[in-house]
Amino acid sequence: MDRLSLDVNGCFDAAADGLGANALDALAPAAAAAFDGFEARRRSGELGFADLPRDAATADASAALARDLAARFENLVVLGIGGSSLGGRAILSALTHPFHNLLPRDRRGAMRVFFPDNSDPATFEALLGTLELEETCFATITKSGGTAETMAQHLVLRERCIARFGEEGYRSRCVLVTDPAKGALRAIADAEGLRALPVPASVGGRFSALSAVGLLPAAAGGVDLTALLAGAAAMEARCRSGALRENPALLYAGVLHLMDRQKGRRIHVLMPYADGLRDTGDWFVQLWAESLGKRPEVGPTPFRAVGATDQHSSMQLMMEGPHDKVVTFVRVVQPRADVSIPVPDTYRPHGEIAYLDGHTMGELIEAERRATEAALRKAGRPTVSIQLPRLDARAMGELLMLLELATAYAGGLYGVNAFDQPGVEAGKRYAQGLLGRPGYEQARDELLARAHTDPALVLG
Repeated sequence: MDRLSLDVNGCFDAAADGLGANALDALAPAAAAAFDGFEARRRSGELGFADLPRDAATADASAALARDLAARFENLVVLGIGGSSLGGRAILSALTHPFHNLLPRDRRGAMRVFFPDNSDPATFEALLGTLELEETCFATITKSGGTAETMAQHLVLRERCIARFGEEGYRSRCVLVTDPAKGALRAIADAEGLRALPVPASVGGRFSALSAVGLLPAAAGGVDLTALLAGAAAMEARCRSGALRENPALLYAGVLHLMDRQKGRRIHVLMPYADGLRDTGDWFVQLWAESLGKRPEVGPTPFRAVGATDQHSSMQLMMEGPHDKVVTFVRVVQPRADVSIPVPDTYRPHGEIAYLDGHTMGELIEAERRATEAALRKAGRPTVSIQLPRLDARAMGELLMLLELATAYAGGLYGVNAFDQPGVEAGKRYAQGLLGRPGYEQARDELLARAHTDPALVLG
């Protein structure tokens, strides 16, 4: 079948300490309620991420702006953190050449795209010292318009562009992605005459990969937005049922929820066997953690691994460590390339090498995936398998929408709001208080009052 498939048999295998045969039937009413709850919030206009694949206007505007930037600049620097960076990075690393930014323009066919993400000054200064500023533009992405890390980077680049190219040169190099009507960045766009794309009010940051947040950098890097959104739309259409055995995202959420609640499998590992999906694992970690970690007794912990690399590191923990993990394997059936493995005559006496003769690297990594999954199940470790026909734009759209919808449904099953992040906001208030933001004095004073340390516990 030429579409994403989900196989949860590894969570019902008795040898892998799997769920009982009737587990899905028992969960069915709660799953249907989670589905209905999400759909009600969607119909009310509160939640809009599942409707993004059909927002042709935003896709067209993102593509048009990317074309304009590409016609004048070589580099796009994406200023954003968390959901304002991870989605676009995941899309580009999955769908472009593995060394896209190192290719010459005639081979690349698109802009170089950089995601500094963090506010580490050493990294940011190194990036700006590496790129030729005359050939560089930047997209500042923050829905609220007040994300400290992102706006710090914006202010640095703004000053340098104005100093070198003047006000007009700055305006030509800066574009914004933010709330359509409110927030500091929207006001700045109006005051400075900057081009800006909207993030719908009903779409939160970690669910915004298929909005202009992800589409603008994807288009700048040459990704086929039409195919990406078509894949997401196809997955959304497959998930219009409240029945576990009909809705793949609901089934995935339900099985992981059951493994957590009934089997104590509270660590959920996403392990793609494709380097292109490494950043998708990081995106999933934020999506699952920030959405579901809301109470001391609620919060499955996401973990990213990559096959076969992590067979030589964290796999030992997964295989023989605590029985607290479910591993989701992601397979790409038809990789973009394959490489034959030649074994010279001088190596043939070595049996531990000679058996590779006649095989390809694609066969090797697939054999390792199958063997690792089988070994985990034999060791009493449950698994899930997601299979993509190819790692192309359509399949990537399917995968993103599957995981976003699964997260939304999981919130319903756990009884938490998957679309807020009060814990993150608390840390932001403390940081802004320390930096002197007006109105945050109480947060600053509270933090400083707690900052007492016992010198005996400090070794210098």
